[in-house]
Amino acid sequence: MTRATNVFASPGELFTELRDSPIQTTSWLIPFIILIILGIVSTYSVYTNTTLRQQVYDRQEQQYRTAVSQGRMTQDQADQTMERMENSGAAMFVIFGSGIQIIIMSAVFFLGALIYWLAAKIILKFPGAYNKVLELFGVALWIGILGTIITLIMINLLNSLVASPGAGLLLLGSFDQTNKVHKLLAALNVFTLWQTGIIGYGLARICGKPTGTGLGISYGLWAVWTIISALVF
Repeated sequence: MTRATNVFASPGELFTELRDSPIQTTSWLIPFIILIILGIVSTYSVYTNTTLRQQVYDRQEQQYRTAVSQGRMTQDQADQTMERMENSGAAMFVIFGSGIQIIIMSAVFFLGALIYWLAAKIILKFPGAYNKVLELFGVALWIGILGTIITLIMINLLNSLVASPGAGLLLLGSFDQTNKVHKLLAALNVFTLWQTGIIGYGLARICGKPTGTGLGISYGLWAVWTIISALVF
């Protein structure tokens, strides 16, 4: 657990050791598995909280109304789909919700590491393998795990899916998932920004480049992804 604690206490020492050591698969596999477990726990937590569960249904209903207005589905199809979802029960809710979370988390983690590795290869002339950047992503993920735990506590205490340690607190009771500005504000999470900074710092250390360069690449890629997510999804 030395790497897990050093990412908080001594990131400079951590990334120097990570740069000079052979690749350790457990450095990314253990935190990734823990994140998956937290995703399943959070899905079950949402289902058992009637207020949060209704917010999920309301969001889905809003998406169906938009689809109907755009001619992508009929009103009967939307009504039938909503009815099936609301009557699905705890097991289907948790299985379906957890499945979506696992797919999204896996895509963000592995594709994110791939994009950062390519950026490191092209911009920083990093000679290392993809697995080394994946290892870097893994140790930084401990910050995301802490953020996920705190967010899970907050959404249950405040009874809002938007509750998070960041700008999302400004949108409690008024969040509109079709509003691009709201989506951008919700993305300004303290732990996400911290984790992104740690990845940039680590990238600079393992590449032997200035810290500012690594931070610029990391925050730049995060900003591009955040804007695309807000505009497209």
